Order: sequence, then structure tokens, then C-alpha cells
Amino acid sequence: MSAPESIIKKVKIVAVHTETPQSKTFVLEPLDGWQPEYQAGQFLTFVFQTPYGEKRRSYSISSAPESGEPLSITVKKVDNGEFSRFLVYQIKTGDILYTSGISGFFQLPARPRDIEQFFFLAAGSGITPCFSLIKTILTTGTQHVVLIYSNKTEEVTIFLQALLDLQQKYTKRFTVRFLYSNRFNVYHSRLSKWLLLHLLEEYPIASKDKAYFYLCGPFDYMQTIRITLLGESIPAAHIVKEDFSSLPRLLIPKPPDTSAHQVTITLPQQTYEVKVQYPQSILASAKAQHIALPYSCEAGRCGSCVATCTKGKVWMAYNEVLTDQEIAKGRILTCQSFPIDGDVEIFFPELS
Repeated sequence: MSAPESIIKKVKIVAVHTETPQSKTFVLEPLDGWQPEYQAGQFLTFVFQTPYGEKRRSYSISSAPESGEPLSITVKKVDNGEFSRFLVYQIKTGDILYTSGISGFFQLPARPRDIEQFFFLAAGSGITPCFSLIKTILTTGTQHVVLIYSNKTEEVTIFLQALLDLQQKYTKRFTVRFLYSNRFNVYHSRLSKWLLLHLLEEYPIASKDKAYFYLCGPFDYMQTIRITLLGESIPAAHIVKEDFSSLPRLLIPKPPDTSAHQVTITLPQQTYEVKVQYPQSILASAKAQHIALPYSCEAGRCGSCVATCTKGKVWMAYNEVLTDQEIAKGRILTCQSFPIDGDVEIFFPELS
């Protein structure tokens, strides 16, 4: 199943910058009149055609829109990564890529000026969306920013010189702590609960209600940080994480209602009626009828498939993206959503 032209957009590679031996930044030019609007920290979902059908992967935007930078993504080659290897080793200037648009909730709060401190904890390529956010805060705000950035070695540290330049430019507002796992000094190697607590003392939080924490890296890394921060009474709503794992869920829990219900799906240009019943989610049921909806990971981790439920009740099997406030507004992840207790109506906003 291929998405229609109204969904799929084209971008042209206009420049390629090598960041490390295994990572590159691609500067993109939207084609065919597409003028995307995006926020710092969001991502692009790319659509690839393979002999086994269509596959999608999401890559973070590393440019900062408020600074007037051209739309760019930064990609690190992942071992056995089918598409990251293709991008890093084969894509060149002039090539065309296909995308289903921009999405993501790894963004600054609605009122960033009410926040006094921003803490970023990134590992490896997890720096990419953080880099976009950091540049935005430094150039448009007055808050202090702390970055704790973990890598294996200095040589594989993405944006190393750019971060050092920012630290030099914003000496009083931007603090970077580089951690390298090849170092034998525990204060400068792997991030652990013990080291994180030490760093929170070294870079004290003025007010827990006016500090935001952004996490991006492997699951265990982010889980350790989140649990530690919650233990230090950081509000859960002030801990934001990004996860691009493409691993599928091995188990789909049963919703409280497994009966079939009608779901009305409204897109900007069209409305569809779909019968949905466990174990097929709303997204899976739509795909089975060749209805093109936005999606990427299909595991409740990225947020590409987010929609708003305007009528009826939806149960989500997994959710690692939406906050309680967003769920209260009716936001749902269609890849993990099942209608319960009757028919449901949802709508998708205009794609960026």
C-alpha cells in the first residue's frame, strides 16, 4: 500500500555535511510547492519502497527554524540499520527522498518563558533533536541550559565543535558536560543514577516547577534518568523523552471491549468509515482498507500517528508519547488505539 500524492511529499538533498565517520547532516529542499512549518525538536518520517513493501523511518530535524536555518536532518548509521546505512553511505546531493510529513511532541513547553532552566540529557545520536531545541532556546530566550551528553569517544561525538562554539558564545547561559564511556574516571564516563544525582548537585535546580528535562537515547538510559528525576520530585509533565525504536510490540494487551465498532476517520480532504476490532488497531484497520494515514513506528513510541478523538471512547494499548494533558484533550495514538463502548470519531489535522 502506498500513500497518495496528497500525503507523500518530496524533498531534495541540496547539501551533505559529514559530522562523524558514521553520521551526516542532510540539508533538504521541499519540492512541488510544499512549505513545511515545524517546531524545534520535531522529526520527519521518510517513506521507503522495498521489495517487501513500504517501510517508514523517522529522523530528527537538527535545524532550528527560528534561526532561519534550512530544513536539515542528521542521521547516524545504526549497525544493521537498513535505512540509516543507506542514507549515510549512499545518499548524495541531488537525490530525492519521500516523506509523509513532520510531527513529534519533543518540543518546548507552550510558555517557554515561564521556565527558568532547561536540562538536556542525550546519548549518541539522541543529541539531534536536542541540538535543535538548544539552539532555539539560546537564540530566542534568556534561560540557562545544561547539556549532559554521553558518547563512547570524543571522535564519534556529533556536533562536538558546534556545541563548543555555542558554549563559547553563551558562556553564562550554556553549560555542557561531555561523558565518554572510554574514560576510567566515573565522573566523566557512563551516566548512572549515582552520577546523575551528583550532577544535579553540581548544576543545581533553582525551582523544580520551573525546570524542564529533555531525554533522548536508548530505552534503559532514558528509563534510569526518568526514574531518578521522579525520585527527586521533578514533575512528570516536565520530563520529555524521544524514542525512535522501530522494534514491534510482541504483545498487544486486550482492551476492555473487544467488539467491533465503527470508526469515522476525518482527514483534511476526505472522510472514511472503518470497522475496527481487536487485535487490529485503528491504524491497522485503515491500512487494511488502503486508507493512507500518517504513521511510523507503529509501536506507540514516536507520535507520528496522533489524531484527536472527538466522539466516543478509545483505549490505548501503549503510549510513550502523549502526556496526561494531551490525552485529556482527546489526543490518541491510532497505532495503539481501539474503540470501546460504541462507535468513535477521530480527525487528523493538516499535515505539516
